[in-house]
Amino acid sequence: MFELIYLGIGSNIGDRETNIFSAIAALDVRDDIKVVRTASIYESDPLYNLQQPKFLNTVVELKSTLDPEVMLQVCQGVELMLGRSTDHKKNDPRVIDLDILAYETKSIDLDHLKIPHPDLITRKFVLVPWNEITPDFMVQDFGRTVSELLKICPDTSNAVSYTHLRAHETRHEIV
Repeated sequence: MFELIYLGIGSNIGDRETNIFSAIAALDVRDDIKVVRTASIYESDPLYNLQQPKFLNTVVELKSTLDPEVMLQVCQGVELMLGRSTDHKKNDPRVIDLDILAYETKSIDLDHLKIPHPDLITRKFVLVPWNEITPDFMVQDFGRTVSELLKICPDTSNAVSYTHLRAHETRHEIV
C-alpha cells in the first residue's frame, strides 16, 4: 500500500542546487518511489557548526510502499552516489543530506532511525519548505500540523527563498 513520506534534502558543498536536483531525480527513477511534490529551495545559515557555507534545503513529498528501514537505505545510497563520505560527522559540511522527516502513518524509534525526525520541530529550514507544500499534514507523535509546528518553532534563523535570491543576483549582474 502506498504511503506519503516526507524527506528533507540539503546541500552546502559544490553545486548545491544541482546536488539537490540530482538527489530528487535519483529517487524518482525508482519504480517503488514516486515524487509527488517538491517545495521551493531555500537558503539558510548553518545552525550548529557555523564555520561552513550556507545550505540550500527543500522538502519532497513521496509516495512509496517502502518500509522506513528500506527507505533509509535508499536515502543513504543516494547520498553515497552523489559523493557524501561514509565517515561524515554530524553537522559537518556535506555534498548532500537526505533525512526522513515523517511517514503518513508510521512512527519508528530505533537507535539508527527515528520517525518522525526528532529535530524537525526546531528547524526552520525544514518547516518553511514543508509548510509550502503541505501545511495541514499532521505530524505523527507531535500532534500538530506542519503549519502549527512552524508557528512555535524556536529557530530564529532565516530560510530565504533561493529563487528570490537568484533573481536579485541576476538583476545586479545585468546592471
